[in-house]
Amino acid sequence: MKDKPVISIAAGTLHLDLAPAIGGSIARFYGKEKGQTVEWMRPASPEGLTEANPQMMASFPLVPFSGRVRDGRFVFAGRHISLPRNFGNSPHAIHGNGWKLPWKITAHDTSSASLVLEHERGDWPFAYRAEQHFLLTPRSLEVELIVANTDAAAMPVGIGLHPYFPYTPGMTLQAEVSQMWEAEHDMPVRLTRNDTVESLARGLKMGSITLDNNFIGWKHVATIRWPETGRRLRMSTQAPLSYLVVYTPPTRAFLCVEPVSNTVDWLNLGDLESDQIGGAILSPGASITGRVRFEPDFGTG
Repeated sequence: MKDKPVISIAAGTLHLDLAPAIGGSIARFYGKEKGQTVEWMRPASPEGLTEANPQMMASFPLVPFSGRVRDGRFVFAGRHISLPRNFGNSPHAIHGNGWKLPWKITAHDTSSASLVLEHERGDWPFAYRAEQHFLLTPRSLEVELIVANTDAAAMPVGIGLHPYFPYTPGMTLQAEVSQMWEAEHDMPVRLTRNDTVESLARGLKMGSITLDNNFIGWKHVATIRWPETGRRLRMSTQAPLSYLVVYTPPTRAFLCVEPVSNTVDWLNLGDLESDQIGGAILSPGASITGRVRFEPDFGTG
């Protein structure tokens, strides 16, 4: 199937644009209600599409890990592995490599699409196959992300999504989590149950705080509300996507709420309990699957 720069699907009032060649990204997720267009994710800019920049898309997949790996180095099964620094001037490797690579279209109809990435050993020294399946219904967007180990050796893996949501001064995020990883120099240093954890359970006003943190013990539901318009978006998932990353940039240009299966630098935190760091080890032929549902609500609830 010949790939296009952007492909589109729709169902009811919901529309989705995908940019397969730009890291398998979502370029736009929006709805049309009573003559109005509502952007449920921050849409890709024309510059982002022209420059093929995943960071300027609406969302991109996180494979074969999410977050940072300290100095791009870790030890696995006795092997000392070095990864390229792939994020500007950061000394760390971040978000795996799937977001930097072109994906192929394997299926596309009016309301669904599938993308695949076949990765041979390279910057990530294990072979894997990643799939994304997108399904629009009149009420929701469902994204399924699968990573299979196609290597001859076991490999560590983490998965997730990196959506960008439009920022407004009054917007809130509600999510039940058990603890937050406090960070220093972009790296996790201690787990705590603090005021941020408590406030998230009630609904935290995002204009009141700056975050770039991982949360563990997530109950698999997060609700973003825009009180200025009465709109809200419910994001739900299930294990292994039991960890949440919340990022509020200083510019307040957007909000990132990322469902993931591993914490930052989990590959170097192996002495902790598994539920504190997440991640998985896949034997040859094994796979891991994560599913995320986005349910927009135009109403005033």
